[in-house]
Amino acid sequence: MKSLPKNSGFKMPESYLENFSDKLNNSITQQQNAIPKKEGFTVPNNYFDNIHQNIQTKLNQKTEPKVIKLNSFKKKLYAVSSIAAAIAILVAAVVFNNGSTPVTFQDIAASDIESYFNENDIEFSTYDLAQILPMDDINVSDVTEGEFYEDEIMNYLESNNSIDIQDIYFNENEE
Repeated sequence: MKSLPKNSGFKMPESYLENFSDKLNNSITQQQNAIPKKEGFTVPNNYFDNIHQNIQTKLNQKTEPKVIKLNSFKKKLYAVSSIAAAIAILVAAVVFNNGSTPVTFQDIAASDIESYFNENDIEFSTYDLAQILPMDDINVSDVTEGEFYEDEIMNYLESNNSIDIQDIYFNENEE
């Protein structure tokens, strides 16, 4: 408590509490004058004397509930029309299917597949493509745009690999 500042930043006007009780009593009397002395609702005379008997007689009365017949004609119409539509779809599927074979992956042109991947932003990694594509029919020329020359391959392997390529190259020539 000692660490709390004595000045909280709030100020009370001078003479605020001097006439506080008088102001409070005046406001209470004004509010009491605003409340009506008589209630707006009245209960009929002898209402609670016979209420139990009135409730019992109403409970014992057997009145027939109102029965509203649902129009069953509409239900039958909907059922028959939905069955007719289903039969029409089946007949159309059988009649217009002239023994055509289903479309397979080999039937789709490679350009269609490529355009699908380009338009739908589907990106595959090289690992994913290697799993999907058959490796039997792929040549190096299918993947690259130009020809590879033996000198270029050897230079690349010498500059990017710690293996001595000359030993491998000479060993192949000797055999």
